[in-house]
Amino acid sequence: MIGNVGSRRRMVLTGVVLLIGSLILCSLSFAAETGHGADRTGDLLDLLYRFINFALMVIILYVVLKKVNIKALLASRSEELRTRLAELRTGKEEAERKYKDLEKRLREFEQSREGIIEQFRAEGLAEKNRLIAEAEERVKQIFDQAETAVQREIESAKDRLRREMIGLAAENAEKILATAVTDPDQDRLVDEFIERLGKGH
Repeated sequence: MIGNVGSRRRMVLTGVVLLIGSLILCSLSFAAETGHGADRTGDLLDLLYRFINFALMVIILYVVLKKVNIKALLASRSEELRTRLAELRTGKEEAERKYKDLEKRLREFEQSREGIIEQFRAEGLAEKNRLIAEAEERVKQIFDQAETAVQREIESAKDRLRREMIGLAAENAEKILATAVTDPDQDRLVDEFIERLGKGH
C-alpha cells in the first residue's frame, strides 16, 4: 500500500516536471519564431510563472485531497446521513404511535366521562328521591304525633270537663237537697244518680 502511494507520487511529480519542461521548450520555440526584431522574453516569463503557479496549485490540491481522504469522508457522511434518516424514521413512527395512543386514551376518557356524568346524574336522582321519601315520612310522623297529642288533649279535656260537671252537679244536688229534699227524696236521688253513673260507664 505504501509502495503504491510512493510510486503514484513519483508518477505525478514526473508528469509535472515533464509538463513544465515541455512548456519551457514550447516557450523557447515560440520566442525563437517571434524573435525577429521584437523582445518577447517578458511574455514568456509571465507565462512560465503562471504555469508554475498552476502546477503548484494542482500538486497542493492533490496532496491535500489525498491526506483528507475524500472518499472516506463522503462515505462516513453518507453513513451518518443514513443513520440520521433511520433515527428520524424511527422517531416519526414512535411519535405516530404515541399520537394514536393519546387519541385512543382521549376517546376512552370521553366515553368514561359520559358514563361518570350519567352515574352521578342517576345517583343524584336516587338521592333526591330518597330525601323526598324521608321528608314525606317525617311529615307523616309529625302529623301522626300531632294527631295523637290532639286526641290526648281532647280526652284530657273531656275528663276534666266530666270531673267539673260531676263536681258542679254534686254541688247543685247538695244545694237542692239541702233546701227542698226530704230524706226519702235524697235516697231516691242518690239511687238515680248511681244508676245514671252505671249507665254512663
